[in-house]
Amino acid sequence: MTNHTLHHSHQVMRRLCIALPLTLALLLSACGTLSDLVDPLKAHDAMAEAPEAQDPIPDAPGAVPLDDGSAWIQLVSGEWLRGKVIRIKDKKLDFKSDELGEQSISLADVLRIVSPQEQVVLTEDGRVFEGTLAADKTSLWITAGKTVQLPRNQVLTLFAVDGHRMARWTRKISLGATYRSGNTDQTDYTALAKAVRETARTRWSSKYAGAVSNVNDAETANNHRLSSKYDLWLSRRAFLTLPGVDVFRDPFQNVDVRVTPYAAIGYELVDGADHSWSISVGPAFQYQRLESQPATGEAEDSSAAGVFSTNYDWDLTSDVDLSFNYNLTVPLPDSDEYNHNAVLSLAVNLPGDLDLDIAFIWDRVNRPTADGTGLAPEPDDFRTTIGLGWSF
Repeated sequence: MTNHTLHHSHQVMRRLCIALPLTLALLLSACGTLSDLVDPLKAHDAMAEAPEAQDPIPDAPGAVPLDDGSAWIQLVSGEWLRGKVIRIKDKKLDFKSDELGEQSISLADVLRIVSPQEQVVLTEDGRVFEGTLAADKTSLWITAGKTVQLPRNQVLTLFAVDGHRMARWTRKISLGATYRSGNTDQTDYTALAKAVRETARTRWSSKYAGAVSNVNDAETANNHRLSSKYDLWLSRRAFLTLPGVDVFRDPFQNVDVRVTPYAAIGYELVDGADHSWSISVGPAFQYQRLESQPATGEAEDSSAAGVFSTNYDWDLTSDVDLSFNYNLTVPLPDSDEYNHNAVLSLAVNLPGDLDLDIAFIWDRVNRPTADGTGLAPEPDDFRTTIGLGWSF
């Protein structure tokens, strides 16, 4: 190992030693004491501590007990639906029916719930209950040895227990391709993927976006972005992201790899049945290695940074979803070397588990680094992707 490499490694370690304590200090100052962060993690069954229900479980004359363990929900219109309760979150009930598939119903439109399936319920004050479920317009009853009654508006989240797993996975892959031949031979490939694992208290989400293009056997685009984060819900709207990481590669931007681990405090500004809008901000550490070393300067660099992100989701109709995600990373102290990523996407439900996915993506490296020949890339990259998505 050369002296230069050793010197650079020492620089990276020194910056890490500065960035990590700063991250912890900022998080603690934002959240209060360490016990404030730990308390939401203390998941324990509150059934033993809660008193017996004062009111009996109300009758549900439209719900017929079945040997297959199906659940029933009654809408305010009086209609009954048979199937499986998947979860309650963000003022929505996710319900799966054999005939209708998976439906997301506003909780305000649900009059009664009767579910013999095991459910895990997390309340606003952090208590956890597990048992079979019944609910009317104002109350919720959980039965496991004894029956506990809770006000329905105190329920933060509810998840079905699938075997020994108390988590819900959602996954989606969207692929697109374009071929052109004749005077110009061109191929374009795009891929989008997303995986989310949710429990009553946590959310782990990972996303990937990539594009590769060739024109007359010459590569014209090759970019990839992978991001992953683990969120802990501290209340109905506040959450802590720890850890999160973003990995980016684009040789045409002279970026061989850029890795940004971070932590953040987030808050849901809008938490409605059809709209949700969240923001988060926090400290980060950024490492970057260039594809081509510039004539002056190093091919590798690392620094402390700040991150900001916002995400907006809007259910335009029952079959059309619109989302906008924006991420900004600002290196410190060279804040003019910021970079950002914006994605506007539209998903149209097709028969089965398929979607038509359209995405508009904007990547910007505010001060791109010139390569060894002195040629500097353009700061902005725009692309539109159209693909067929599969949710599973």
